[in-house]
Amino acid sequence: MTTYSVGASPRCFALVPCAGTGSRAGSLGPKQYQPVGDQPLVAHTLQALAKVPRIAATLVVLAPDDIQFEEDLPGGETERLWLAKAGGATRAETVANGLNELRARGAQPQDWVLVHDAARCLIRPEWVERLIDACWDDEVGGLLALPLADTLKAQEPGSLPGTERITSTLDRTGKWAAQTPQMFRLGLLAPALAFAGETVTDEASAVERLGHAPKLVRGDYENFKVTWPGDFALAERLLASQQRGPEVRAFVPAKDFAQSQRFYADLGFTREFAHGDIAGFRWGQTAFLLQNFFEPQHAHNFVMHLMVDDLHAFHAQLLRKGIAAQYGVKISEPEQRPWGLLDMTLHDPSGVLWRVAQRMETSA
Repeated sequence: MTTYSVGASPRCFALVPCAGTGSRAGSLGPKQYQPVGDQPLVAHTLQALAKVPRIAATLVVLAPDDIQFEEDLPGGETERLWLAKAGGATRAETVANGLNELRARGAQPQDWVLVHDAARCLIRPEWVERLIDACWDDEVGGLLALPLADTLKAQEPGSLPGTERITSTLDRTGKWAAQTPQMFRLGLLAPALAFAGETVTDEASAVERLGHAPKLVRGDYENFKVTWPGDFALAERLLASQQRGPEVRAFVPAKDFAQSQRFYADLGFTREFAHGDIAGFRWGQTAFLLQNFFEPQHAHNFVMHLMVDDLHAFHAQLLRKGIAAQYGVKISEPEQRPWGLLDMTLHDPSGVLWRVAQRMETSA
């Protein structure tokens, strides 16, 4: 096993290989600069990564002769967006060069690197946070992925386009489709890529060749890689569907306003604002208003419902953070209910009851 010194406070960096030509996309130029909605594809990717507070900086690795990035995304480098014209002939070479750039900018062997495809422009901050939570204390690291749902077919070797025929049906049991980000410590990923060579198509493959077993963290169907011409229209429709329309927000009471804000931040919610006696919190499509108001009878009869993609991972995160002891709250074990949901209960510091359930379409 590769060894390295683990510091007390490792940081997270995102690395976005952005040196490809996009030949399969059927576009006139690199697909990362093709418009999706009113912006280049890669702009959506970088905006989502910028919303992940635990990512210290995102390094975009461009082709050495790239002039389009700064034309299409004006503004250049910032404190949290770094650029390096160090792309290679393959993805593995581009990532390896990006790791060298991170080292030059102060990244340490114990720091985490989240490598993410520029063309996965529908990535959401909460999915990245889920990966970070799942891998933070892991010895190896891991990646977002999805269990295969479709039947797999193998074709005749060497078939010409339009003449392909099936030779066999493959067993899909236990097989997953890899996504990104893929999260590994710099001190492990750099030697893994050097050992594996430039033929590997993702970082997890390189880490596997060193004998490690990366962790599989459930991703999302929308986190697909824009590859073929029709993918652009699909990505545009999905991005449009994410635009906020009218929404309903409950007022959640707080006995100790400051403590409740810390509690919900530790749960995974992001505080959008705090003005006077009101603070707005959001996690994905879930949002509520925390109010500096407390009436025991009201709070103890107040119920909120939250759906998550991986209930067991959420529960494990609460235990790992010591939420129950830290805030003096009750947390139940996940349980399969007679009405069909896998859920658990959680009380907040004011006595508000949250029922947290596994999202039904991801429970299979």
